[in-house]
This record gives sequence, C-alpha cells and structure tokens, in this order.
Amino acid sequence: MLSGYVIVAALNHLLNHAPWARQRLMSHIDKRIAVDLFPLQFALTIDSDGRVQQVDDEDVDTRMQLNPLLAARIALGDHAATHEISISGDTQFAADFGNILLTLDWDAEADLARFIGDSAAHQIVQIARNLIAWQRNNITGSAAMLTEYAHEEAGLIAKRKHLDEFIAEVDQLRDASARLSKRIDLLAQRINPAH
Repeated sequence: MLSGYVIVAALNHLLNHAPWARQRLMSHIDKRIAVDLFPLQFALTIDSDGRVQQVDDEDVDTRMQLNPLLAARIALGDHAATHEISISGDTQFAADFGNILLTLDWDAEADLARFIGDSAAHQIVQIARNLIAWQRNNITGSAAMLTEYAHEEAGLIAKRKHLDEFIAEVDQLRDASARLSKRIDLLAQRINPAH
C-alpha cells in the first residue's frame, strides 16, 4: 500500500536524524504495532537498527486507534489528547512508540532547501508556522469564547431536570383543569336539568 510506504519512509527519515530514538526503539525489536487512523490503517515492526518496516496487521503486539480530530489535536501540541488514544495489547510498547513520535523533530527547512534552495525553504516554513500559529490561536480563541458564553448564559438555559418538573406540573394542571371542567358541567346539569 502506497500510504504505508510513505509513512515508513517519512518515519525512517526522521529516525535517521535521531539516533537516540532508534536506540530506544531497539528495545522493542521485532514487535509489531498497528495504527488505525481513519482512513489510514498500517502496521509496522521495529527492525534491528531501530527503524520501522511495514508489515501486515495480523498478529500485532499492540494496536493504537485514533480519529482524525484527535490526531489533529495532538499535531497542534495538545499532548493531553494522547490519553484519549485507544490502545490494546502491549501498552508499554505503545507508550514508548508514541512518546518517540511526539519528540521527533523534523527539520523541514533543511529538507526543503535541498530541493528549492535556502531562501524559498525558509519562506515556506515560515508561512507554515504562521498558519499553524494562526489556526492554534483561532481554536484557542473559539474555545475561550464558547467557554465564556456557556458560563455567562448557563443561568438562562433550562436544565433537563427543571424542564421535566415543568412538564409534569403542566400535565397535573391540565388534568386538574379537565376534572374541574367536568365538575362544572355536572353542577350546571344539576342546577338546570332541562338543558
């Protein structure tokens, strides 16, 4: 699968520049991890050099499942979101693998400079950083605004318990009104039996 090949190539590129990470992964040689990140699904094994190789996802030691929104939160620096990843199997291997991925540092500018030159690479990376910062600020600002709105307007929004009580009281009032109407009709018939 092409996406698995690209993922393996990208991870190994990062690992080549991080001998410490390969050293840590070597304690998990031949272990297999499957990652389900809709729509991507791939499985990797750790080779004797501390790099990853693509394998089939049968007989894996651990499986990590996360949705695209969770992955985006993690990519934007919300490391608390890592606790929401669904992990089954060897949790120590999953934790080591995940922590290594989080701490790998991609020197995008140096990689791009080889193809398009230093100046253009610097500008592209700067634009990407500004875009990420702008997006992060928008998300943070929107979350703060929604939190403030919920806090300020909480008193104006009816709680489910109060709605249920109100509905029950309306039902009781309707039933009492119907009974009163019947009594009035009976009294009216007793007072004036001709009608």
